[in-house]
Amino acid sequence: MTAAPSRTPSTDAVTPPGFRWAAAAASAFPAPFPESGDAPAPVSWRFAALPEAVADAARSAFGVDVVSDAAAPDPRDLPAFAAIFAHARAEQIVRALARRTNLVLPAASALVIGDGPLADRLAATLTIGGSRVIRGISDPVAHLRAHLAGARLVTEPWPAADLALATGEGHSPVDPASATGVLIDASVDANGLVPSRAGDTVRPFVTRAGEGTWVVEAPGVFETLGQPSPVADALVALSILTRRVSEPYWVPEPYGVPEPYWVPEPVEGSRPESEGRFDKLSDPVAKLSRPVAADAHLARLVLAGSALA
Repeated sequence: MTAAPSRTPSTDAVTPPGFRWAAAAASAFPAPFPESGDAPAPVSWRFAALPEAVADAARSAFGVDVVSDAAAPDPRDLPAFAAIFAHARAEQIVRALARRTNLVLPAASALVIGDGPLADRLAATLTIGGSRVIRGISDPVAHLRAHLAGARLVTEPWPAADLALATGEGHSPVDPASATGVLIDASVDANGLVPSRAGDTVRPFVTRAGEGTWVVEAPGVFETLGQPSPVADALVALSILTRRVSEPYWVPEPYGVPEPYWVPEPVEGSRPESEGRFDKLSDPVAKLSRPVAADAHLARLVLAGSALA
């Protein structure tokens, strides 16, 4: 068989550090040769905006402009990205708690509030670290899964705990005035806790919210203390794939398809109600074929990279 011709632009641009998955996505699905004056291709997500330096690097290295847009699809509704995000965010939040408080986490009781992947991963991370985890879950299916897994479960009003981590997944914001212990908003959208009135700062990033209650400032989702951000890398990779999977492309050998492969454009018409969470988005038919296919490719690329690490 004849190898497919490369369509990678003939440049010597160096991939910026911290974009392992994005570089793999760009290599697996090369873009056509750019025309002079071509602007980076925009891809919009309902997610936190990339830091400007990271967004600039994505535009110059990969020709993709990652845009934060409240009306766009949420990448956390895509299973592969959701798993990457939950893993990275949980590690980030637990490390922030360890650095910013004087609590000994292995000896602490931890109330994790939320129904989604982030809450699941936070509970798992804290349990592995030795914390006594309590799950606060509202959704009956998520409650059943946690029950079958042997989790200790509670409902509102939330009980006292050394730590309370609110994820914003399936619950109303928690009012610090109604809780005790050390609280942190683990959500990206700042919807886990009710904003509290500014109290005394007892140490950097920690504010007293009431008698026996403190609120720890959560790090931004892309804050990594100078290390590459896996969430930023995954978001850029997903954006590259979203732009390119609907165009004719060649699938490299690890994917096992040597011939040119086309993803058809979406057909007009409404999606059945049974086809998942994306049917809640405006005009889902026009938006779903690319993100869903891109997410599947992201999972394969991450797994392939993990095997080589």
